[in-house]
Amino acid sequence: MSMESFEQDAADDSTILPVEIRKVPKSLEEIVRITKFSKSEIRLLYKGFKQECPHGAVTEREFQTIYSHFFPHGNCQNYTSFLFRVLDRRKRMYFTFEDYIQTLSILVRGSIKEKLHWIFRFYDIYDDGKLTKQTLETIVRSLYDLLGPNIFVHQPVTDETIQKHSTILFEKLDRHHSGSINLDDFMKYCLRNEQLVNEIELLSSTAV
Repeated sequence: MSMESFEQDAADDSTILPVEIRKVPKSLEEIVRITKFSKSEIRLLYKGFKQECPHGAVTEREFQTIYSHFFPHGNCQNYTSFLFRVLDRRKRMYFTFEDYIQTLSILVRGSIKEKLHWIFRFYDIYDDGKLTKQTLETIVRSLYDLLGPNIFVHQPVTDETIQKHSTILFEKLDRHHSGSINLDDFMKYCLRNEQLVNEIELLSSTAV
């Protein structure tokens, strides 16, 4: 599929966003080059992406709406905001098919170091290169909110539950007791934890 083919597909869709930010993907060959997907996989992924986003650029509000379909009983606002920040790598207030598929390529086909680097970027919600206990608590809280209260029928989630979960996680990562964790500390801890590495690999292998 050439870039012209992508453009023809996009031209058939009605405009939802302003014309100036409607986006057409790069050529199929270029996307193959920058990801670890085959041409047939990219065609399939693009078809699904275009169904959700015919104009080719996803805003944060649209992203939240898409996520709410998958988690109808939860509150996805904070979680999608953090995830959107990572997908919108160029800070344009939207992300494109290339942004999406490059992220997916890392999570599904990337090395364990690439996956851990991406996870750290996701956790680093203030973009300051470090994780604090408060940062982790914010992420953990957003995850519980996303899943919704019905998931934890036998053990209702309280502020104490979230704080305890966050504290345990932070203390495992903060090996030097410095109060913050940088990328190097995060990578070293995770790579030494064989069970964690296996869980990340298993989760990634079933992502698509």
